[in-house]
Amino acid sequence: MKKEKINIGIIGLGRIGKMHVRNIHQNLPMFNLKSVADPAPDVDFIQSLENISFSKNIDNIISDKTIDAVIVCSPTPTHYEIIKKCATHRKHVFCEKPLSFSENEIQKIIKMMRDKKFFIQVGLNRRFDQDFVIAKKKVDAGLIGDIHTIHITNHDAAIPGFKFLKSSGGMLFDLCIHDFDMLNFLTGEKIKEVYVNGNVFIEPRLKEIGDIDNAIITIELESGILCSIDSSRQTHYGYDQRIEIFGSKGVISVENKPESLYYFSNQESTETSKIKHSFIERYKDSYIAELKHFYTCIMSNTKPDPGPENILSAIRVAAAGRKSLETKIPQGVKDE
Repeated sequence: MKKEKINIGIIGLGRIGKMHVRNIHQNLPMFNLKSVADPAPDVDFIQSLENISFSKNIDNIISDKTIDAVIVCSPTPTHYEIIKKCATHRKHVFCEKPLSFSENEIQKIIKMMRDKKFFIQVGLNRRFDQDFVIAKKKVDAGLIGDIHTIHITNHDAAIPGFKFLKSSGGMLFDLCIHDFDMLNFLTGEKIKEVYVNGNVFIEPRLKEIGDIDNAIITIELESGILCSIDSSRQTHYGYDQRIEIFGSKGVISVENKPESLYYFSNQESTETSKIKHSFIERYKDSYIAELKHFYTCIMSNTKPDPGPENILSAIRVAAAGRKSLETKIPQGVKDE
């Protein structure tokens, strides 16, 4: 591809779709956003867009021969059919996680990608967070020696609406999928065994659909590294995101990012800034960085990382975790 700019379309204008639109306008001049599509659009948001066509029909984007790549931000159950259509029209795809809830569909997507020779990048944005990248580099350099344990805290600020929760695939496939992938990213290892203990403390209706809103997850990696994840759908105090990697020579930790570095203390009290409230605020830079990577891969004809193979590994962990939650027994993770 000789040209410097890539014409792109966005399918799905929920919270994350709108975020990508804003990021492209403000921070990603290498993309030319030509068109957006959503079956139930936010009219005010659509009207704020200039020089961008809009349609309720996603086929108008996919069939547009001038569009080189598509960002898919629609609900997960729609991803497979959209990617099939993009494959037919040889359009590169950036798709929000988890690509699909089905191992079989993801395997078919991998085959499509190879046969049709188009690229798919999966929106596992935390791999592009600068602090997590530094942590990985330090681990790879042997700074803390042999890893013994890893602990991840993943707490959302506010629980999503029940409509979203019903279609999210469940807490393990939605919220915790990032954590399963992060363990692979930090260590290069796959997960061998998972045990999930979870309960409902926030949204009682989750019991009706067999889901949870809080979980403690214990994991063993291939080499025997022991990992734990504590996850919650709601904190009220902000988006709580921490990682600790403990090894034979020391420890590496990534702490929460505050809204500011403000600090005050006297004999009566101490005040500090609150942590960032949402995933969009906490991971703002990583969302920009992942699309820069997508652009670079297309321009250099290089397969993006992370791709469908990465999310397939994480989906297998989530599936084993769901079985563990149901049986109250640790489950081995399928590896093919």
